[in-house]
Amino acid sequence: MKKRRTISLGNLLFFIPVILLSYFMWNDYKDYIDEYIPSFERVYMLDEGKQLIGLAKHPVGEQYDVYLFDTNKETVIKDTTVHTGFIGGLGPATYSRDGIIIPTYDDSYGLQINYFHSTGKVEELAQGTMELSGSWSSDVYSWRGRLIVAGKTPDDTFLLAQVKDGKLDKVNLGEEGLLPSRPVRIDEVHGSFKNDQAVPIFSVALKDDRTAFVSAILDNNGDLSIMLQDKDEGTFNAQDRAGAQFSKVFGFNNNKLVRENGNYPEEASFYNAYENHWGAAVPTPKPVYQARVFLLNDEEVLIAGSTAEDELKGTVTGYVFNEKSGKFQDATALLEQLPYENLKTDKTEFHKNLGSNVLYYNSGDNSEGSAAGYVDMEIQQAKILSSDQVEKWTLAEVQNKVSLQSFWNYIKQGGAIVINWAVWVFLILITFLSIAIFPRMSARSKMNKMKEGQHIQGRIIHMEETGLIVNERPQVRFIVQFEDEGQMKEVEIKQVISFVDPVQIGDPVMISYNRKKHNAIFITEEDLKHAAQESKPELIQDAVLTRIERYGKVNRGEALQLHFTAAGRVYTLPVVQPIGFEYRTGERATLILIQGMARIFRYGSENSVKASDQLSLQSEVIHVQKMPIIIDNKQLMLMEVMISSGADRIRKVNSIFAPVNLSVNVGTVIPVNMEQDDLQKETRLLRGKQGAAKVQSVHFDGTKGERPVANIIVEKDGVTYHIKQTIEPVYGVIAGDEVWIAYDEGTQEAMIVNYSSN
Repeated sequence: MKKRRTISLGNLLFFIPVILLSYFMWNDYKDYIDEYIPSFERVYMLDEGKQLIGLAKHPVGEQYDVYLFDTNKETVIKDTTVHTGFIGGLGPATYSRDGIIIPTYDDSYGLQINYFHSTGKVEELAQGTMELSGSWSSDVYSWRGRLIVAGKTPDDTFLLAQVKDGKLDKVNLGEEGLLPSRPVRIDEVHGSFKNDQAVPIFSVALKDDRTAFVSAILDNNGDLSIMLQDKDEGTFNAQDRAGAQFSKVFGFNNNKLVRENGNYPEEASFYNAYENHWGAAVPTPKPVYQARVFLLNDEEVLIAGSTAEDELKGTVTGYVFNEKSGKFQDATALLEQLPYENLKTDKTEFHKNLGSNVLYYNSGDNSEGSAAGYVDMEIQQAKILSSDQVEKWTLAEVQNKVSLQSFWNYIKQGGAIVINWAVWVFLILITFLSIAIFPRMSARSKMNKMKEGQHIQGRIIHMEETGLIVNERPQVRFIVQFEDEGQMKEVEIKQVISFVDPVQIGDPVMISYNRKKHNAIFITEEDLKHAAQESKPELIQDAVLTRIERYGKVNRGEALQLHFTAAGRVYTLPVVQPIGFEYRTGERATLILIQGMARIFRYGSENSVKASDQLSLQSEVIHVQKMPIIIDNKQLMLMEVMISSGADRIRKVNSIFAPVNLSVNVGTVIPVNMEQDDLQKETRLLRGKQGAAKVQSVHFDGTKGERPVANIIVEKDGVTYHIKQTIEPVYGVIAGDEVWIAYDEGTQEAMIVNYSSN
């Protein structure tokens, strides 16, 4: 038997006394300061401004601490806690009767619908019956005094729930007989929660490939309204028909919606959703320019904006408008205390119960803290309180605040616990200082090896232990077989493995292979992500397209494998060629090389744009669909992402070929690049009008990345609009398509928001 070598773990025993002493010292420190000072993530006014509720994430444990304050006495009336997950956060709030409903999510309990009464009573309405999969916050909405939940549970049940007036109603969309086929996906109809329709709508994809539209709200019996899309009916026509049907069912006026009008000076205007026609401006007692419309309850909206046509020259003003009676209530006493910028962010909320004279305000959670306010519009009395002001109410004495200063005051007192803790910390710092440097050196060495090699998918064909044991884990010698430059090769790799995560012969693995040295290392998904963050991409100029392989149809596009040659080296990469566009051999492109993987940076006449013109933004994955196309161990994935830029959010659909073992889940945050001019134009157009349009002509002008740049002429209501944007190749655009656009009547510019369903 081979002699086994073992690396000592005795030095790790140094941590045990430090951990124990730290625990005892922390408890002793908490006794010293009496209590911690909560940092409020959100604050809300209650009871006509007489009370305020604040929610703070507790520094220890997965919970929110909730405080109810008397705003006149500036004292705590009551405090309690509600469950949340480690990164659960707070969902959208809605006022209900004598209190407020704020959802949280906990992995053990599911969705928590917390009803906070002004009396101090707290009810949890869901009672562990609403577990959601994926990113729960995107499944919860606040609309006209209702909390709405729509999503899929871990057991693949699709549910829709509503909380109104403190009552929870739920509908199982998979219930026998409710829909003609089993639901497989549910999505918000774009813009319907923003008053594009009188009633918000969800689109439900069915197992038999049909589409049903369901109302996002329920009637007094807890039932929803359903409409099926006809076989030859366009998506947007079906959405409009559903909006008209649902508005009649629930008693809303779909031909006189109050909406934001993008035409300067942007006064709120009436809109007829039946005829897709704009009416006159809402006749507010005094003009409200650059107006924003906030939905309050079943009959009322808030119209808030500027006293001047240029918002920089005016102050904020506004009125609560009753859509049924036509009456106005002046909310300026509250609004004039706000900067206009607050109206433009999606985090700003206004709430009002029908029949009340009190309008409530909340700024949402942001880097500057939260703020809450109210106005009694009958007596024109208003107040705004920031979370910083409220936090001071919890202070008995300044020295009782958890801070570095109070901790230093505690340390200076000395004592047996402090002295022992300091000695052990000093010993560990000396002992492990060199050890802390080694992992960084090892990680940097691995990054360098990854950069030098080619990232290739392989398969384990042999494995055996070498006899070396490191931290009670064996080192194993692997033989990995893979294909490189058309040849099957084998390489030996030694690595320490864990018994918890067993490896077997035949398992697929990703390696970084150095052709010159004929050696390799294993790489993981985390290695690729880390390397992508640290490495600088390399541009490859004047790459010539020399060969094209075809792999079949993908929706209306075609999957291809392109072979480019530059500086004597061949680069292969899979793409989707959309209908009407064609890659041609002999044409040139600029490629971008990231961690050994090549992608198109620019192709054709769009090839002159610089990499420095792009902005690096964050996006959240909201839907992932794996397509049945695999090329060179890369699978085509179609992802919907929500791109964030300040207060603006842009939804994009993008296809990408990714390694077959790469997992991308809903809720994952990924970096995206976008040109500054494109971002500014799309943000501006999305703030304006939207509607269906007919494509008249399409001309392509190269690509940005693997997305062709299209010059498109569309027609809407007899007016032509010009579109220049990149096109998702899986969908494509051709003359005759019906698309949903955001457009500017002044400049006659537009952009595609949703593609044709054909």
